[in-house]
Amino acid sequence: MTEKSDGLVTGYAVSEVLPAETIDTLDPGTNVVVVGPSMSGKRSLALELLAAGYEDGEGILCITTTRTKRIYDDLKRYVPSLEEDRIGVVDCSGSESRSAIEQMTESVPSPGDLTGISIGTAKLFKQFNRQGISDIRYGLISVSTLLQYIDINTVFKFLHIYTNRVSETDGLGIYTLNDDTHEEQTVNTIKGQFDVAVTLRETETGDLECQVRGAGSGSRGWHPID
Repeated sequence: MTEKSDGLVTGYAVSEVLPAETIDTLDPGTNVVVVGPSMSGKRSLALELLAAGYEDGEGILCITTTRTKRIYDDLKRYVPSLEEDRIGVVDCSGSESRSAIEQMTESVPSPGDLTGISIGTAKLFKQFNRQGISDIRYGLISVSTLLQYIDINTVFKFLHIYTNRVSETDGLGIYTLNDDTHEEQTVNTIKGQFDVAVTLRETETGDLECQVRGAGSGSRGWHPID
């Protein structure tokens, strides 16, 4: 987390990821959803937000529907020197192959096993506590995959519980959601669970822009993402 000169915590830094006109820091307990069409860069932006505080001693706890190794490889694009004991992964890809990184990995058979995901997350959180790591960025990549396995009401209830857990532990939650593979009502219902929405779009020239709404964000216009 970033700190004032008097040592008081001010929040989780995001200024190096999101455009300067939008928001610099997010308060502890904030949940953020990154929304956009398929293949629009949501996953990359979410991982960059997760990695933004790693070099300041924060932990990363990510629920992924892809293999653990891919998450590590992608995070290394933003933090080359990752330490296994500060990245916890709940791998619900259903892969039968053992992860090369066992220390902080919990495996779940399917994205539809919400009980297994919750148990795995709780176990990893306890491991962070034992290490004295209290500032954690939580990731869920992606909510859209959960919706392929489970009905919206069940996903909604799960997100309600999970976002509350992030808030209660003063963490920062980062989630991704497709807005072109679900009905508009579904997207709006899911978005309602989050404090901040970062919406992505591609311009006619192929550049990426974002709009940030919620949690005291600045300009609500569209801004280019480097």
